Amino acid sequence: MEEKSSLAISNRVDGYLALGCLTIFAVQGLQNSQVKGSVIPATIDTSLLVAVQLGFWLMVIGTILASLLVRRMHPAELFGLDRLDFKKTVIWGAGLLIAALPLIFASSAVVSSLLHVNSQKDSQPIMQLFERVPEPTRKIPIILLAVVIAPLAEEFFFRGFLYGVLKRYAGPLPALVFTGVVFAVIHLHVPSLLPLFVLACVLTLAYELSGSLLVPMGMHALFNAITLVGVFFAR
Repeated sequence: MEEKSSLAISNRVDGYLALGCLTIFAVQGLQNSQVKGSVIPATIDTSLLVAVQLGFWLMVIGTILASLLVRRMHPAELFGLDRLDFKKTVIWGAGLLIAALPLIFASSAVVSSLLHVNSQKDSQPIMQLFERVPEPTRKIPIILLAVVIAPLAEEFFFRGFLYGVLKRYAGPLPALVFTGVVFAVIHLHVPSLLPLFVLACVLTLAYELSGSLLVPMGMHALFNAITLVGVFFAR
């Protein structure tokens, strides 16, 4: 009886944390949507931009980790971080991403056709900034953000934490769909909504199939790296 009560309290804590984080994302999204124009100025300090993003994610993830540790829950065990060795993680990640890329690219082509946009020229603002910044040294923080910070932070929150919490309350399919929608919407880029939703669903399935959060983290990092390379050579 005491164990059930403790589990119920733990579930409520996770639910409140998830709701609080989603509220922060919603407020941040509303603020960003009110800014005129979606293009990030090429003169912006990219190091400062990355520092702000890193600080935001440290706050969000730090709060979640602190909550887990206080409840004596081990993140490595919860998220399967020690489930697969490096070789198996790479095989899982690369294989699943290669299998999913045609679907992601097809969804991007469908959106481009329906909205009459060029998927390369109308990419996400951070990718446009990467293309416009002339100095290689100013591109490095963007690469760090796209290939390291975003994959680790977003996968920890969306796949590891949010999906896990929603799965307990609503089941795997509603959790997959809702997490995918939120993941796509927070990027605030209409042409990328469907491709990002598809990517999010693929990453969630990869997490379920492999049992290790390292797999979607690696897939996310590789996908962003491929996107950056595509932007660089499309100039």
